[in-house]
Amino acid sequence: MRAKEFEKRKNKGANALYIAACCLFLILTLGPFVWAFIVSVTPEYEMFTNTLKMLPGEMTWGNYVELLDMESRYSLRFTQGMLNSVKAVAITLIIGLPVAVLTAYALSAMKFKGRAFIKYGLLITMVIPVFATIIPLFRIYSTHRLLDKSFWLSLVYVSSFLPMNTWLMSNYFASIPRELYEAARVDGCGYMTCFFKVILPVSYPIIAASALIMFLSSWGQYQIPLILASSAATKPVSIVTSEFMTKDTIFYGVTAAGGLLAILPPALMALLFRKYLINGMMQGSVKG
Repeated sequence: MRAKEFEKRKNKGANALYIAACCLFLILTLGPFVWAFIVSVTPEYEMFTNTLKMLPGEMTWGNYVELLDMESRYSLRFTQGMLNSVKAVAITLIIGLPVAVLTAYALSAMKFKGRAFIKYGLLITMVIPVFATIIPLFRIYSTHRLLDKSFWLSLVYVSSFLPMNTWLMSNYFASIPRELYEAARVDGCGYMTCFFKVILPVSYPIIAASALIMFLSSWGQYQIPLILASSAATKPVSIVTSEFMTKDTIFYGVTAAGGLLAILPPALMALLFRKYLINGMMQGSVKG
């Protein structure tokens, strides 16, 4: 009986610890978004009042109206920033996803000298910080007049996200039973025919996961476009929302509202394709 009571108390303690950890996690992750929403619906004159109240005395949706009103100067800048982000993400996916898929397939299915060196070299590049290469990149782009161009900005994104996505995909392709490859080769399929007719149809989870990773990573970029895309025609929404200010004033409400609206597209994509993200990353990381 004592053993059962001890086990029961132990389970209760573990459950209480689990609940406390979940609550702490929710506070740390959702807290900034809740605070940003409170700021976005708080009138400007209430933000600087000396009070202990967290909630505003009256809520205003004027900041959201300001951003969604097409005749507003904030709306024009915000809309242009959203379009720039969509354009950069589209170019990144169009270029980066096929390159990652084909590279991963070559590293996992073909035998050639230096294959292991290339694969582990890609893994090493993941730990190189952005600021270790951004200054040389700026120098190159400035010399060749490539600054403030969405295509060349997206190429930097592709080079940044390619190693991780290639690594995940190559591990996934390596986990596919070799019998599928051998059966296709017996039927007379070459490497590319085998890829398009056999491997690609069963690889949609990892491809969808990689596409989602590229989308989320490209959309949330701040440091790279801050240096390589300084004009209104190319700067993404992450930069635009941080510039809602004048010489003397920072408009915190508009900035918070813009930040919340800017995270809606990646949040919706993550919710819609979360199953593929989890399955793809789990299956793409179990085998090296």
